[in-house]
Amino acid sequence: MDQVSSMPRADVTEVADYAALLGRRWWIIAVSAMLGVAMSALAVVYLPEVYTAEATVLVTATDSNTRDDQVNLETEAGRVRSAEVVGKVRQTLKSGEDPVDLVERLSVTAPQDSGLLEISFQDSTPARASEGANAFATVYLNTRRARVEQRYKQQILALQGQIKSLSEQLKAVPTSNSGQRQYLNGQLQSFSAKLADIQIEAVGVSVGEVIDKATSPEAPTFPRPIMFLPAGLLVGLILGIMAAVLADRSDKQVRAATDLRRVLGVETLLDLPSNPKTVTLGLESARGRVGQRFHELSHGITARLGGGPANQVVLVTGAAEGRGTAVVAANIAAALARTGSDVMLVNADLGSSVSGDLLGVPAASGLAEVLLGTSTLAEAEARAAVPPSLRVIPRGKETDQVIDMIQGERMARVIDSLRDRCRYIVIEAPATTSGADAQALAQHADLALMVVEVPKTRYAEISDGIRQLEQVGAEVLGAVVIPWQAPAAPAAVPAAAAAPAAETVSSRRQEDVRVAGASDEDMKGLVGADEDGLGTAMLPVIKDEPLGFLK
Repeated sequence: MDQVSSMPRADVTEVADYAALLGRRWWIIAVSAMLGVAMSALAVVYLPEVYTAEATVLVTATDSNTRDDQVNLETEAGRVRSAEVVGKVRQTLKSGEDPVDLVERLSVTAPQDSGLLEISFQDSTPARASEGANAFATVYLNTRRARVEQRYKQQILALQGQIKSLSEQLKAVPTSNSGQRQYLNGQLQSFSAKLADIQIEAVGVSVGEVIDKATSPEAPTFPRPIMFLPAGLLVGLILGIMAAVLADRSDKQVRAATDLRRVLGVETLLDLPSNPKTVTLGLESARGRVGQRFHELSHGITARLGGGPANQVVLVTGAAEGRGTAVVAANIAAALARTGSDVMLVNADLGSSVSGDLLGVPAASGLAEVLLGTSTLAEAEARAAVPPSLRVIPRGKETDQVIDMIQGERMARVIDSLRDRCRYIVIEAPATTSGADAQALAQHADLALMVVEVPKTRYAEISDGIRQLEQVGAEVLGAVVIPWQAPAAPAAVPAAAAAPAAETVSSRRQEDVRVAGASDEDMKGLVGADEDGLGTAMLPVIKDEPLGFLK
């Protein structure tokens, strides 16, 4: 299928498509959001409360040989979680809890460039939470102090051993060896000074202190309404949007014109979004916005058909039953007629009089009578009230008797006869779901359009309708997407305005073709039906008279 109307940019279309999707499925999102809030509220009420207490520890450097007072806080945070500290905390709290579970309730953070450790502990009661945090802080400092004291003790013992060894060596050196004794005395003085310094450091060593003891928290940290309710809303919205997209993608009914291209690959020739002006369409004004959209469509049709000399047939059918096909056919025919073209609208949907009502054509002889042979095409033809240049063949009165003739040879001969009369013939066909009439008519059409009423039309109906038309070689130009047209009485043209315009063309034709020298019998041959009742043999033999008056 060739694309006639210009398509919007892909990114803009996608955004608009999702916006329309959210508009269609808003109730799913709303319900999901409310459920999310409700579930989070229930969680706040019924989940066990957890209290968190925090103790702050200032960690100081203990090595006098370091160039600065910086302490590797990440290492110290790991020592807080060490098995040695956890084991002593269990003893302090007199807890039989598994050490792994105890560590899971512990949190140690080290703010950058602060020298602080923030030790947090969680429990089901405020008192036990504060006891746990303080226990970890105290045990950690005590363990660190014991480790530092042990290190100093080892250094002192090592220096004392070296001093004792030097003293023994000094005793063994003769007094006459003054050089050796002087060297050993220097070593003794050096080690003695180091020992004195270390002993002083060991006495005044500081491993840190608890600068902020944990107190019993006043409110639980879990579950918190200020966190749970917004989180529940957010999760509900996300799940709701996912459910809305899933529901829309699995929907068998067309909801938007963009879905046709996405799902079926069908081009949209005209898309009339649902609004107060399109809920119930009628014969749209040539200057109105909707009317101009139909004019754009008609220009696309004529461009696709080309400007050849042959008269051409445009078939308008629907993917599903409804008055939308008649509305679109009437507006396309009116738009073509307004350009000055000779246009004939044929209502081949015997079950609908909507197009005739829209155009102000009264119920009279029409296609049914032509097929029965009781009327000629000239007698069945009428003029629309608006635009008056549009010629119309309504469905007729005896529709019940010609239901099976739409698919027959007689209807094909009617279409061939119409090609000799008009530049464009617009045929309003029944929906493809109501039978094979549209398929039979499509064999004789140069172009076919599929009317899709949203949201009542299903994807399967569209694909099956296009399959029917393409099966007989019809060129399906694309789809005309309009809001579902409720089966209400259309806005008909006032009777006073319609009466003169609805005058049958047959009476004017009889006057136009009556010429000097033609008898009543000759005139009967002009407007009478042939043996098939189709009115195709309408040329009498008039001697020595030109035939130009028949045009």
